[in-house]
This record gives sequence, C-alpha cells and structure tokens, in this order.
Amino acid sequence: MKTLILISATALGLMGVGCSKSNTGAANATNNNTITNVPGPILVDPNPPTGNGGTTNPPASGTTTTSGSTVDFTISSIQAMRDYVQPASPYQALNNPTNVKIQLNLQQADGGRYGGDVTISYTDNGQQFSGTLSAGLGTNPELKGGYDNGKLQAEYNYFFTHENKLVFTGFFEDRFGSIVLSLEPGEPVGGGNDAEPLSVPYKGKIYFKNFRNTYGQYVMKNNPYRSCWFIYTGVFDCRSNNIQSKCALEPGVEAGYTLLGSFTNVDIKKAFNIN
Repeated sequence: MKTLILISATALGLMGVGCSKSNTGAANATNNNTITNVPGPILVDPNPPTGNGGTTNPPASGTTTTSGSTVDFTISSIQAMRDYVQPASPYQALNNPTNVKIQLNLQQADGGRYGGDVTISYTDNGQQFSGTLSAGLGTNPELKGGYDNGKLQAEYNYFFTHENKLVFTGFFEDRFGSIVLSLEPGEPVGGGNDAEPLSVPYKGKIYFKNFRNTYGQYVMKNNPYRSCWFIYTGVFDCRSNNIQSKCALEPGVEAGYTLLGSFTNVDIKKAFNIN
C-alpha cells in the first residue's frame, strides 16, 4: 500500500501562482500549508447537524444525512467527459452519454466547512454509471513529523464573499482524481443579508484533474492519511492556489484542472443539509 512521503520545506508552497498579485485575495503560503490574507468562511447555518464531531476518519468518508440536491449536468464536451471517466473505465469507451446528473449531498463538518459527496451519473450504451467524489467530515490523523495534523479534512470547502456575491468552492476526491466544485447565485439577490442568497437557486461548475504519473499513465490513490489537497508534491498533489486562497471561482489551468461541465437550479438548503 502506498503511503504519504513527508517532504522537505523546499518542496512546499502552493502549486502555481494563480490569481493576479494585485488581487487582495491572493495568498501567501507558509511551510505548513497555512495561507494568509484569505476570506474566511461565512456561516450560513449557525446551528447545523455536525459531521463527526471533529473525530478522525478517512478522507473519502463524507457520509451525510439526506439525499441532497440533484440537477441536470451539462458536459463541456464529449472529450472532457471521456477524459474524466477513462481512469475508472479503461476498457469501455464512452459513446454518447445521456441523462447526465449531478447530486450534491454535503454537510457542515465544523466552522462553516463542508464535507460530503458529489455524485455524477449518466447513461451510456444502455447502462447506468455513477461516480462519487468526497471530502471527509472529520480531521486529519496525527502523523509524526507530518504537516496539517488535526486540520479539518474539508478545510477549503466553504462559503465566502466574492465580487459581492455569496459563493462556494471546494475540493473533493476519489481514488482516480479530484474535482473542484464552484457555486454562485443563479440570479441577482438584494438586501445585503449574507444568508439571503440561499433562498435563490445556485448555478455551478465542476473542474476535474485525474491522477497521472510522469509518463501520462493513470494511477490510483491509496493513501488513507491525507486528501490530495494536503499533499504537496507528486502524482497525488491536487492543490490549487485559486481555491485555497479564495481569489477565484475556478482552479486555474496552472493547477492542471479541466472544465467538466456546468449546472443550474441547485437548492442550496437541500444540497448542504441546511435547516
């Protein structure tokens, strides 16, 4: 079984630069993955059902309480969808996917951070397929000499204000790769109340990044100790300065992500299990 290899401080720092240096949301990274000058979480549900009470659990164990919110998903291109599903179905070529859906079933872990599951499903060649990517609801286990011990596994998954809108970005992963989920209001909202936008439908995008080695071959992650957004180098590093610093709603090409598709009409209260 592959395990996390601790690396020297010279290999640390966020992947790529991302976001303009003139942007006040741009991040400064230190050698323990702490980023400064970052907008903090906006608490949209002050009294939620909590995740696992801050206990440790594997990164991909984002179990939640309801069926969430399911809407139609529009893929950006057939080629993008083929690239996305290829690692999981190497011997079955994607033909003409129909009835593509996305389900968001998230729950607050602590402090306005959200873990849980993002599931993308579709029909192709007369068969139904689905894949779920997750962010844990607990905290990172303690590793001797390791970075990010005790941090929430959903550390970067939260609502914040961007261009005067209440938005959300976050990371999710499975053994084949990672995605970035980006959400913003689907229509104008007035009144200035932080939680008010939750009464309108949201729209969003999914960006994906498969795990590949230096030869371009797909590889599967088998590391129960850290999610890929806490890995600083190598094949399983899925970090994005844009998402960690909250200076943009997309991960940026320098982080190696590709737009998979978009969706609308998300019921945020259902998607995030907000009472």
